[in-house]
Amino acid sequence: MSRIGIFGGTFDPVHQGHMVIAEQVAQALGLDCVIFVPGGVPPHKTASSVKASVEDRFDMVEAAIEGNDKFFVDRVEVDAGRAMYSVETVPLVKDRWGKGGDEWFFVSGADEVSNLLSWKEPDSLLEEAAMVAATRPGYDISNLGHLEEELDNFDRIIPVECTRVDISATGIRRALAKGESVRYLVPEGVYEIIHDRGLYGARKEGEKARQEGCLNRRTEA
Repeated sequence: MSRIGIFGGTFDPVHQGHMVIAEQVAQALGLDCVIFVPGGVPPHKTASSVKASVEDRFDMVEAAIEGNDKFFVDRVEVDAGRAMYSVETVPLVKDRWGKGGDEWFFVSGADEVSNLLSWKEPDSLLEEAAMVAATRPGYDISNLGHLEEELDNFDRIIPVECTRVDISATGIRRALAKGESVRYLVPEGVYEIIHDRGLYGARKEGEKARQEGCLNRRTEA
């Protein structure tokens, strides 16, 4: 029997905040693995709000998890070609990765979990997998209290406190559009993909020129 986490999201782009949550939730709950599921066509966002293609976002997640033998990525939503809700995705992931007797956990941020009543069939989702509400230090757990009266499976919501990392995908995209560095805000492999493919307005040549200039000066010295 394994304990398996499912971590869904747009990942536009995946960043160090996501990686910290996945690592710390896995440690806190003793998960054997965490399966990242990049959203193909997110049902709660307009298509124009997702800036990188689904294949670029999948490749960035794949690069981000490289070297971690507990992290995996699944194409179930990427290949669906349509919007999918979590209550649809989780059973498919379980069929692809699971065995009888496994315990399943769906990982999300506490702020998103507080809006669980707006999700499609939240009680059915909680039957499929316990919901992990990743919180930041000092988070007021009572923010989730309103769900208790509305959800039959409220006891399947598990708060897990994670290190606060003030990084957002929106902030990363904004910085790149202004020509600012996002190195160390994202995993190195993600950084390379962003610049190699010119995602989010990244200026590859300017960054490369600055690096080569420093290398030349070091060689001359």
